[in-house]
Amino acid sequence: MSVILYDEFGKIGKEFTSKFVDEETEFLFLTVESSNGGLVLSKDIIRPSLAFVAAVNLATGEFSKKKGRLEWLLKNSSDRKGWGCDFEKYNIYHIKGRKNIPIELDEYNNCYMITELIDDGKSDPRLEKLKTKYLKPVHIEDSELGTFTLNREFSIFEGSLDWLGNDCSVILETDREDGKTANKAFAYLKALYSDVENWDMKFRRCAAHDFIDIANEWIVDDDEITEEELFEMLYISELSITPSGEATLYYIEDRDIFGGHAIEIFANLKNGKLYGETLVG
Repeated sequence: MSVILYDEFGKIGKEFTSKFVDEETEFLFLTVESSNGGLVLSKDIIRPSLAFVAAVNLATGEFSKKKGRLEWLLKNSSDRKGWGCDFEKYNIYHIKGRKNIPIELDEYNNCYMITELIDDGKSDPRLEKLKTKYLKPVHIEDSELGTFTLNREFSIFEGSLDWLGNDCSVILETDREDGKTANKAFAYLKALYSDVENWDMKFRRCAAHDFIDIANEWIVDDDEITEEELFEMLYISELSITPSGEATLYYIEDRDIFGGHAIEIFANLKNGKLYGETLVG
């Protein structure tokens, strides 16, 4: 059992708790991520948060599949271990908390401030059924492109493929939020890969043309390179595709000209247009 005393956080604690109703309610929450970070509010106070996909109100028995998040405060002392409430992905937790005071943006209106984490193993068959569903692996398998696995937390399929001798990470957005297929994005990937040499040349030509001046500005030994030389250096590292055919590609090079940054290229796979190149990373 872990009780959070917000009075210990002073002014920041008062500001934080003022965003939530006074009434405490006990819930069971099904999480979809583990405790792994938080927003730094001051030198010694962090506000961790965690997403959940379903909840049961233990006072009323109401079951809800509305997504939301849990928030709490944590002192960031030098001897801190963990995140105060150390949640695991796809687990059910018994929590006493306070709901956020409604605000205009509906996406923020299902947030709960944790006041107590109760370690009693309490559960609910509806949450258990949903947990089983989330834990069941879902794959796209293709003899040429390989296997892509559903990441339910982000509604994407993840995998990798051989792109002209380079290992390329691939992300395919699902056909709809919380969906179990990515048929549209996968069809675009198949079409792209069927003409991979031509597409790769287009992407590298675009990147080399747009970034040759920046490359020569960043080269530290004054040994300038040509656009053709930059073109030959570039190779793909990551690719993502949406159901509407919008692709984002990341190209890198071995000489570390861009200080570890990748060239980000956006492409419309419907009409073949390339746009919005920038450095990321």
